[in-house]
Amino acid sequence: MAVAVCLCSCEKEQSHWLNERWCGEYETTMINNDTGEIKDYIAAIVLEFSDDRSECIVTKGVEGLYASSRKTYSSYLNETEKIFVMNEGDYDSRILYWGKLTGKNTAQLNWYSGEKLISIEVKIINKPVRHFRD
Repeated sequence: MAVAVCLCSCEKEQSHWLNERWCGEYETTMINNDTGEIKDYIAAIVLEFSDDRSECIVTKGVEGLYASSRKTYSSYLNETEKIFVMNEGDYDSRILYWGKLTGKNTAQLNWYSGEKLISIEVKIINKPVRHFRD
């Protein structure tokens, strides 16, 4: 994977219901700027929450391409429902990403890409994420 290696071994015990690192894959369509060709790709998303879960670094990239995006968001947790939402900070009322724990090692993650709703399963990563550009 061009952006990050998602090593999803899920056996490590954790002290907080929202693990610090998650990864998942989803299908995306991209247009080649040179040829105009439309092609389907597999993309990866990695979530890396801060120790206190108040921030999350979201890294996205496309398999086989060397470009990626990485942005830090504010995150807010609902401890009772085991739900998390992310936006750009206190001044931002939009919910850009939202998710819910669905199992011991899985969560449902949702966001909009343009007008299209992306909804995928993400899994816990217990090993550090290796970013190719690092």
